[in-house]
Amino acid sequence: MKILALGATGFLGNLVTTRLAREGHQIACLVRDADIAKPNPNFEYVQATLDDAQVIIEYARDADFLLHFAWDTTPGSSKGQPTVETVNNLLPTFRLIEQLHSLCGCQLVFISSAGAVYDERSVTRAVESSPLHPQSYYGAGKLAAEMFLRAFSAQTSNPIVIVRPSNVYGPGQRPKRQFAIIPTLMRTISDGSTFKVWGNGEATRDYLYADDFADFFVAVTERKWQGVSTFNLASQRLCSVNDLCALLEKVSGRRLSLEYMPERGVDLRGLEIDSSAANLELGWQATTRLEEGLARTWEWFVQSQ
Repeated sequence: MKILALGATGFLGNLVTTRLAREGHQIACLVRDADIAKPNPNFEYVQATLDDAQVIIEYARDADFLLHFAWDTTPGSSKGQPTVETVNNLLPTFRLIEQLHSLCGCQLVFISSAGAVYDERSVTRAVESSPLHPQSYYGAGKLAAEMFLRAFSAQTSNPIVIVRPSNVYGPGQRPKRQFAIIPTLMRTISDGSTFKVWGNGEATRDYLYADDFADFFVAVTERKWQGVSTFNLASQRLCSVNDLCALLEKVSGRRLSLEYMPERGVDLRGLEIDSSAANLELGWQATTRLEEGLARTWEWFVQSQ
């Protein structure tokens, strides 16, 4: 198949496009800087932005799927700055939607966030139809993009697949400011610095291994979609920050230095993500245990230093 990928140089985008290229698909990656291109016969790097309407239409017209990974913020980086979400993420996405109005049948897959959109006050286990109540501008931005894509599908009949993953981790992920806790903890272990824990460390998260996440997209691209479909992706095994730190000490054989800080007010305290829909409709489920995934990731981290 022909696939157009936006945000393909980020951790998730690179992870999925690399896997799809191994399946034999032809991938066109829209990038701001073509110098980052990696030699691969199944890849074509196109230097452009979401504002380049002519380029978008040219490549999307022949694409079987358009994968939208492009997102410029994290829950912490846009805290107190809703305009950052609007300017950096929503406006480019809205411009993309405008450009796609002229294309019939383009299948668009949007990467949202399970950890940022659900209402943890009313549910402890979130399915795709659970109440939505983002606490961060990041989550609100993701949810706004979802809603506009639903309206776009209603007006054009173009298929939309919304993917809400939990915290994806694995080889290749680099630390980001106030985000990506696992590579950040590994860097902390490596350089002997102190990691700041927001709250008492008992907040729980679901951690999804990279290969399991990429497997889902193999299944998605084997289907012809209609309407709007939404899928949670999760390991369905919660782990507290304190337990995560203990596991990382175990796989690394080193001690962590921790400093406990007041809560930030933008993070969920703990919500189980139900991904049964992906299993029922596509036969997908996560199979990698957290300790196993952490061990593989630590091995990559050490080798990459």
